[in-house]
Amino acid sequence: MKRKLIAFSLLVSLFMFSSVGLAAPKHLLLIAKPDQTLALSDYLGSSFTLTVANEADLLDPNSELFTPEAMAGYDGIFVGELVLGAGTNGSLIMDPDLQLAIQERVKAGAGFVHIGGWCSYQGGMADWSGQWHGTPIDGILPVDISSSWDTYDDGAEIPRLMDPKHPIVAGLDWRALQRVGGYNKVTVAEGGHVVMSDPKTKLPLIVTGTYGEGKTVAFLPGLAGGWDEDFRKWSDFPQLWVQIAQFLTE
Repeated sequence: MKRKLIAFSLLVSLFMFSSVGLAAPKHLLLIAKPDQTLALSDYLGSSFTLTVANEADLLDPNSELFTPEAMAGYDGIFVGELVLGAGTNGSLIMDPDLQLAIQERVKAGAGFVHIGGWCSYQGGMADWSGQWHGTPIDGILPVDISSSWDTYDDGAEIPRLMDPKHPIVAGLDWRALQRVGGYNKVTVAEGGHVVMSDPKTKLPLIVTGTYGEGKTVAFLPGLAGGWDEDFRKWSDFPQLWVQIAQFLTE
């Protein structure tokens, strides 16, 4: 009888191990200009299932990427820069109904990150901007987006880890990072947690929070643009994005 119990326990353990091993990878929706989604796909493709949406997909009324059924399947949503030309950037490209659908999905438990840039957050100038202030996307974030242009081109020479044990930044070789390029200037919203900041300006660079059941991240530096030229040379830059995605979806 004892041998049968031991054998049964082993079978249960093997079944549980197999079930964990066969678990489907988390599904991420990447919404950004092509060079950003290409970089993110390179960093995240081996660990996550990815669905990529560029500007053309946002303008397609028949796109199947944003149906209620599709939205319900995304575990994490990344929004970066959106650029179609002067006067038609950022929030102007994303239909308000899709913004509300993203907001509801995050409220229900999906993770969300907004990536900085001249055409993210509020942006750098009237014709090349994000103009996300006051939108549903603004409401998701753990920061408050400025109502005026918010770009800061000087960047941070040596960023400061405010929470070095946070899972987004833990275990990375921060001593090898020499500089973070430009970023968007925001204020931390109530409940926001600053993970990394610029010691010179005291402004945040990475802020985490929650919206409903979902985790949120404001990533204020850029990606795949002039701002992150030095940041991307850092050997742990790809792993930083893996850890952002893991944090959002665990």
